[in-house]
Amino acid sequence: MFRIFRKKRTLAALSVVAVLVCAGAAVAYFTSTGSGTGSASVGSSTAFTVAVSPATGGPLYPGSGTENLAYTVHNPGSGSQSLSATTASVASSGANITSGGTPVVGCLAADFTATNTAPTPLPQTLAGGATSTGGSVAVTMTNTAANQDACQGKTPDITVNAS
Repeated sequence: MFRIFRKKRTLAALSVVAVLVCAGAAVAYFTSTGSGTGSASVGSSTAFTVAVSPATGGPLYPGSGTENLAYTVHNPGSGSQSLSATTASVASSGANITSGGTPVVGCLAADFTATNTAPTPLPQTLAGGATSTGGSVAVTMTNTAANQDACQGKTPDITVNAS
């Protein structure tokens, strides 16, 4: 019977020692500090892509007719970009219009008006890969007192810019 008490005492003593060792290990530690550095890279903006559809309406004559060109603005980048404004103009070389990129001598760019209707609302944020729709350009030809024969049968280039 004393053996059983002795075993129990030994087990109890060993348990107390184990608890004290664990408790001592739990509170025995070192403190330290440290730091590290890294870097992040920031992307760059990507130029918008403007797609202009073929003209509808027309044909244009001095003082009458309107041709309409619809356009979209696309963000080909991977980040969001703000579309703030669009503009439209009759492309020219010197004072002459261009048609297919070639100047048409005697057909004056000032004889044409390109009226822009921007996509709405502006400004707008275009996510990467997104396209804004609803833009259009109305092109008319002014009737002047000068001979405009050089413009007959020509197709003035229209430039649409997005920013």
